[in-house]
Amino acid sequence: MIEHKKTAQLYEKLYAMQTAYNTHTNITRLSSRDDFYLKHIDDSLALLPFVDAGRDAMHCVSTGVRLIDLGTGAGYPGIPLAIERPDLHVVLNDATQKKIRYLDSVITELPLSNASAVWSRAEVLNRHYEHHEQYDFVTARAVASLKDLLILASPFLHSGGQAIFMKAKNVEAEISAAKRTAAKNNLSLLDVHKYKLADMDRAIVVYGKE
Repeated sequence: MIEHKKTAQLYEKLYAMQTAYNTHTNITRLSSRDDFYLKHIDDSLALLPFVDAGRDAMHCVSTGVRLIDLGTGAGYPGIPLAIERPDLHVVLNDATQKKIRYLDSVITELPLSNASAVWSRAEVLNRHYEHHEQYDFVTARAVASLKDLLILASPFLHSGGQAIFMKAKNVEAEISAAKRTAAKNNLSLLDVHKYKLADMDRAIVVYGKE
């Protein structure tokens, strides 16, 4: 539940921008206010305790913490995380240029000085010197299989960094199928948190890089 007045105003502005942009460019399938808050904002903010706990575990200073959100789409979970944690630098990554144009406008208009958007395929971006092993956190929501996400995420993380993935059904089967891939990419399973979003099954899966 959003309580801070300024934060609530930012979410209302974000909803208005998303709705207006969606009239001419397909950014997201969700259109109602209820869906926006439940399936975009509330769902994204479920990651906050894990980001905060990860920062504590890594003994991160309050500034300079970097997170990249892969396949961010319309900016979730990255934008809500940037709104809620102004001292967290969030990079929004997507391979679809029209979505990056939209995200650039959101970053400018809200504004979000701690966020930026990058147009690239993740498997290309994770080899670039400005991004390779430069992040404390990698997040992704409903982008790919867990195996594929581990392969994409590991090169972005420095040693001790964490990958935090949002999943729905069959998470145990995905975790089991990804064991070898995790080990090959120097990632260890740290936590699996299952929860309900309204009547929908959700899970947050956390890996740490050795």
